[in-house]
Amino acid sequence: MGLSLKQWLTAAPDGIPAWRKLVAISVLGVLSGLAGFVVLDARHAGAMIKNWGYYAIAGIFFWWVWAVVELLRASAIVRKEWWRAKLNREALQVAVLIAGLTVVPCLTVPRMYKILFDEVVIQSTAWNLHMEREVGAVSRAHEIGGLLRSLETYLDKRPYFYPYLVSLIHDLTGYRESNAFTLNLVLMPVALGLIYYLARRLAGHGPGLAAVAALGAFPLLAINANGAGLEMLNLTLILGLMTAGLLYLEKPDERRLAVLALTAVLLANTRYEASIYVGCAGLILFEGWRRAGRVVLPAAAIFTPVLLVPYALHNTYLSGTPSLWELRAGMTTRFSMEYLANNLVFAREFFFNVNGLIANSLWLTLAGLASIGWLGWWGWKRKPVWPDWTPAAASVGLCALGILGNLSLLMAYYWGDLSDPVVSRLSLPFHALIALLLAAAIGRLRPAWKPRVAAWAVGLAVVGYGVFGVRVNQRLDQQNTIETTQCWEVDFLKKRGVANRLIITDKSPLSWFVRDVAAIMPGRVYVKPDALPYHFRHHTFDEVLITQTLEPIGDGKYWITPEHRLPATYVLELLAERRFGTKLHRISRLVEIKMDEDPLDEVSCDL
Repeated sequence: MGLSLKQWLTAAPDGIPAWRKLVAISVLGVLSGLAGFVVLDARHAGAMIKNWGYYAIAGIFFWWVWAVVELLRASAIVRKEWWRAKLNREALQVAVLIAGLTVVPCLTVPRMYKILFDEVVIQSTAWNLHMEREVGAVSRAHEIGGLLRSLETYLDKRPYFYPYLVSLIHDLTGYRESNAFTLNLVLMPVALGLIYYLARRLAGHGPGLAAVAALGAFPLLAINANGAGLEMLNLTLILGLMTAGLLYLEKPDERRLAVLALTAVLLANTRYEASIYVGCAGLILFEGWRRAGRVVLPAAAIFTPVLLVPYALHNTYLSGTPSLWELRAGMTTRFSMEYLANNLVFAREFFFNVNGLIANSLWLTLAGLASIGWLGWWGWKRKPVWPDWTPAAASVGLCALGILGNLSLLMAYYWGDLSDPVVSRLSLPFHALIALLLAAAIGRLRPAWKPRVAAWAVGLAVVGYGVFGVRVNQRLDQQNTIETTQCWEVDFLKKRGVANRLIITDKSPLSWFVRDVAAIMPGRVYVKPDALPYHFRHHTFDEVLITQTLEPIGDGKYWITPEHRLPATYVLELLAERRFGTKLHRISRLVEIKMDEDPLDEVSCDL
């Protein structure tokens, strides 16, 4: 702890002086920054990710797996004595609580796409990674030789670590649309187990149970655990980073730092804004050096800048492709202080909502405010100094900077309305932090009060979820009419049996691609006017089905918007019709295409 700078730089416990490692990581950092942000323009950066991103993320992931296995093998967690010590009443309580909180969403939350376009794009990217080893969502696909194959893809803005994991499951079990949902559901008990471990290290067993109940009974967590989005993996890796940081600060060595560094890299490739946690990991690294009194730099940490180059290239591609920003009309920038006032109003509406239409938790909000107040008063009275913070408190505290930074950034984002279901999912890490603050606050009560307050916290969380949360979750199918309509269309097709079909859809073709069905938009019929008549005449498809939405125009009348209309020469047979909300939805079959003149045999048949 009292070493001079010279002693720090010349220390060589593994035979390599620390100064050489510092020079290496500095040089690699500069070169990696140039390679990721400067050397390539947006188009070439996107091409690099599209063609080589799969192999980059696969290498990082398997390096992380190897590092975790090495750490577990070298620690007490694999010893029989450890398991015997943990197989007790406390472990049973944790297991029962986590199992119950995981089962309830399975029974109460509809398994459907929650953020429709986001999740089908992610599914499509996973499908393409599985089939082609290429990073990209499918924009055109047709059945060739009985197998749906992509004809055209595009690089999406969303990070691709989660799609990569889904593609691995496809590789092992075969392609199933349900694999993405299964992965998220499996991640829920993992996340709850991690938050228990962190809360227990912060404050003990009872507060740990309170943290598990507070997060596990949060309706928004259940919704995302039964979806196909990025949020569960993002939350799990944030908690994993806190855990890796705790283990490293407890005993700063090369194995533990390797896990910390690689976890940070994977987290940066999970959501756009998750790169901020690389900075948190850096702060934890420096704190570990201070505690160890020496520089700790394993190969994984030294090469971290290189491993972040794919993230940087993807960011360069996104920054140089404004069409992916999805800005609203009249907006020119994604971030601005002009958005702050409205977003703060929306945040207040989200955190304190009581009408049951938003997947929030008023109980958790109030418990979080009380915990912050109590911890603030306790800290003012005790005045703890940083060197005295436990490894758990230091790791959670440093990662909390990233969580609060992202929430602050969201308030300056053009689409930062937390009351919007599309945006509210981004609050999951903040609610996990609230759960940990609740545990820390309970842990700083008088010993006689801790068990009772922890029990009350668990009870209130579970009862609140049963009374309010389950009701919110069950309303999803009423609010998400687009996905409910899509599910009706899919069920209708299943009843017609297996066939080589083409769907002309008024929605995104991606929704059909992920279900192994070829699809096009109505506009494609006008772009290639001879193609579909050619395929219809030569019976390329067993049947061509059309899905259409009829919007009300008053007086009990409906119309189909011009962009979704087919040519008048297309003769349709109505197969099914159903109302969802105020709109009518139809499924029809193409029975004839009237031609004004004899069709040519030689045409461009590319749809």
